[in-house]
Amino acid sequence: MDRPTYRSALRVRPFRLLLTAHGTGTVAQLMITLALGIEVLDRTRSGWWVSVTVALGFLPYVLASGFAGLLADRRSRSAVLTGSLLARTGCAAGLAVGLPLNWPVPLLVAVGATAAFLATPAYPALTAATVQTVPPAALPAANALVTGVVNLTWMAGPGLLGVVLMVGSGPAVGAAAATGLFLAGAAIAARVRLTRPARPEVTDRNATTALLAAGLRVVVRVPAARRATTVAVIDNFLYGYLTVALVLIADESLGGSRAIGALNAALSIGGLLAVLVATWVAARCRPPTLLTTAVAGFGAAVLGAGLTSEIAVALPMVGLAGATALLAEVTAVTMLQAATPGELTARVFGVYDQLNVGAIALGSLLAGPLADRLGSRWSIVTVATVCVLLATVAARRLRTRGRHRATSRPAGSPSAHRRRPAGAGLPSAPPRYQERVADV
Repeated sequence: MDRPTYRSALRVRPFRLLLTAHGTGTVAQLMITLALGIEVLDRTRSGWWVSVTVALGFLPYVLASGFAGLLADRRSRSAVLTGSLLARTGCAAGLAVGLPLNWPVPLLVAVGATAAFLATPAYPALTAATVQTVPPAALPAANALVTGVVNLTWMAGPGLLGVVLMVGSGPAVGAAAATGLFLAGAAIAARVRLTRPARPEVTDRNATTALLAAGLRVVVRVPAARRATTVAVIDNFLYGYLTVALVLIADESLGGSRAIGALNAALSIGGLLAVLVATWVAARCRPPTLLTTAVAGFGAAVLGAGLTSEIAVALPMVGLAGATALLAEVTAVTMLQAATPGELTARVFGVYDQLNVGAIALGSLLAGPLADRLGSRWSIVTVATVCVLLATVAARRLRTRGRHRATSRPAGSPSAHRRRPAGAGLPSAPPRYQERVADV
């Protein structure tokens, strides 16, 4: 039998449509988050307000992801995704109207936070729908596509907003464009009609708590899982910091809003290039080595972007940061999968997502106050240096542990190193709710 490919997964029409709808909505979500940050900076000239605005665009994922997953497990997954996109269309339209009318900053920030809260069911709905629609043989390729699209669209949002800013338009035009994207995504998702999964009888009132605790125990107690997650958290913290720091640095010394647009576009282009070469790179590097290299490259690129006052130098540095950040993230996902028992994969990745989105929120929240205290340039240099040192230590311990395992176990043992199949794609993020869907 032929090995499943991306094409075999994309032949499944419901999966293809829902993946496209979610990717479109994610681009729009990041556009309104950063458009709000730019508008708030223009009005308040306060790094603290910018950090609060961007952080509130991420924080609901940390607080509500568990409950959002339960919603996606009790309703039609396609209907949940469609409803999320439609609700966010209203929020983006409100911002498109409110920005040029100079609505109060707290009101604008509240609308942005509401849109982020309404976004939380989207990813759980997509991952559960993947298991529901894609044949088991094609699931690895489908999960790889989900991972690649999610990572790429998180970077494409700032890039598309950057294009809007570079042509001379303002945040209000970015919000209007996001409104159109949300509406298009909802129209695409509405073309899929998945049945609602049966609800298994719940006999234990603490079942949800127990399931979440099981995943958390793996992340805390299994060394390989703990270290891979640690590196990913540091990587995402620095990425969150960078999203706000780029706005502050560009405004201070690189040319204002046009420079902000160019830098965000460069960040997205770097992520796109990383997706295109990730298969080739992963086939030639051991995951711990690739993770260490990617993290070091990310930190070095952020340092370079922070130290330069020339936009011609900052652009390639930011592009390299986008590429290495994405490579580090997807490599950490691969290593966490390998360290996680199959029956706990969904719960572990639920914990993983909450920790990493929380790290993005924390990074973006701290960027403004640190920049106000140290200056935007030296704050990013300091944060990047600390992050790369911590992440390198954690990644190197993974490499050391991997070498010890390889020399201490017989070649035929289940834990022995297995060569990555030729042509393997991006690391897959297993559906969080696969166990419960399988029970249905």
